[in-house]
Amino acid sequence: MKLSILMNDKINQNWFEKMLEMDRRIFPAEGNDYLEPDYIRSLYKQVKEGLFFCVDEDINRLAGYFTVIFLDEKQRDEYLNGSHFSTLLNKGMKKGKNILYLYTLAVEEDYRGTACMKLMGKAFARWLDTKIQEGYEVSEVYAEAVSEDGARSLKNGFGMTPMRGADEKGIGHYVSDDQLKSYIIKML
Repeated sequence: MKLSILMNDKINQNWFEKMLEMDRRIFPAEGNDYLEPDYIRSLYKQVKEGLFFCVDEDINRLAGYFTVIFLDEKQRDEYLNGSHFSTLLNKGMKKGKNILYLYTLAVEEDYRGTACMKLMGKAFARWLDTKIQEGYEVSEVYAEAVSEDGARSLKNGFGMTPMRGADEKGIGHYVSDDQLKSYIIKML
């Protein structure tokens, strides 16, 4: 197995559609964490920035994906006060302050325990570090765990803290107290 990372504008429509197919399998329509494919398309219609795909080059298969978006203050406030994550819009990263939202992280079952997650994390950390060096600022970072696996990833992987309202399994909103600075250092 030869895993590699495709990110941002290197992701063509074919790979994007494979991600949507995988998303529908992992987060089926009958679940509370389901996102309409057209909604996901709308998040990246203007810009592909914030997409990180792990690809098994040997068989031309998507092994996993990690997506992030950027919010404005109004969206953040509405979301943290009860709006569903499917109402968020991707404002894109701009020079100056940005509110980063870690949206979706998924790995195909047969790629769990491989380097897939780590490769996506390293690519994301390098990209974010580069953007910061270019004058983009990450002023706040949020995420929502919709599963126990997601909660573990946010706490242990990203070093995020559960916010008030997260349940005993860790399901709920998370914040990065240092805007992922420790995560970037760990991954680089």
